[in-house]
Amino acid sequence: MFSGYRMVIDDPSKINLITDDMKQLMFKAAKNTVNIQAALTRRNALENIQQFTLRNTWTKRQIQYDPCKEENIQSFSQIEAHVGATEKAPYMERQEKGGIHTASNGGQLAIPTVQARGGSAKNPVQRKMYRSRIQPKVIKYNPQNGPTPSSALVKAAKRAHEVNGYLKYNKNIYKVVSFNKSGDKVNFQLEMIYFRGLTSTITKQAPWLQPASLKPAQDGQNIFNSQIEKLDK
Repeated sequence: MFSGYRMVIDDPSKINLITDDMKQLMFKAAKNTVNIQAALTRRNALENIQQFTLRNTWTKRQIQYDPCKEENIQSFSQIEAHVGATEKAPYMERQEKGGIHTASNGGQLAIPTVQARGGSAKNPVQRKMYRSRIQPKVIKYNPQNGPTPSSALVKAAKRAHEVNGYLKYNKNIYKVVSFNKSGDKVNFQLEMIYFRGLTSTITKQAPWLQPASLKPAQDGQNIFNSQIEKLDK
């Protein structure tokens, strides 16, 4: 590497001591470097988020990087690229830093149960159990829809079972998996799909972005050197 480059690398304040052509070469190499680092960080971040339960590829698509597109660069301070999750996935910041998740409407959170996840907490919520999909088939229990609250519950559970729907009871959402009547005796079994007993939950810190940036940051000098050599031919 030409000594002039090394001089500026060791002390960026000396950049005015080199020619304009050399300056632009260094600026272009620095721009390429941060863009490569950003791309590598994003790639590492996509690997890191595999630790989370992702129900589809939507979250992955929100992990993006913005390369430096500056053309008329006059100083190193103009050179920067950004990596992270888009504003459409604010929950990824909570995963990175940890924090409290509060229901947006001031009510209770709809927390999917193991049943909604197909029998394992590690599974994503099944498509057929998405809230938007089951909402039209939810039968609401109203204690006034019968002579007694108990009879009103039986009536709502029966209706939910008949239409292969769901029962909203005490704010939670249930699937009526069986309903049997023998004379005056009624038995039915409920399986909770969404629990709505909490107004907030605490997300434990699980960094995925900061660790993704470590190796690209460590390799910064080598990346820059290779870019200088590639451009200075």
